[in-house]
Amino acid sequence: MLKYGVVALVCALALAGCGGEAEATDPAKLDDAGNLACQDFAEGYPSAVTQDARVALANKVAKWAPKSQTNRIADMSQALGRAADGSPGAWKIAADAFAQACLDAGYKSR
Repeated sequence: MLKYGVVALVCALALAGCGGEAEATDPAKLDDAGNLACQDFAEGYPSAVTQDARVALANKVAKWAPKSQTNRIADMSQALGRAADGSPGAWKIAADAFAQACLDAGYKSR
């Protein structure tokens, strides 16, 4: 009987760790997904001079940014994606806004 009780407890603990609410985060601080998006952006921005390179960078940033709970990271990555197909001026504005969102959240380049 004790054996079944232990098994039931282990199963209950395992289930409690799965699903449910996500861990609470401070939206003003950079979370892991936001950090990865900002890092990809920082590394790729200098070479994103053509439209194809801008689209590729926006897609790389979009791998992580939508998963971020950090203020403005997901929203600014959407703007970055829209501007990647636009004019160089639109790209610069969106890139500056994304970079500022990263800096405001505490991103520091490596």
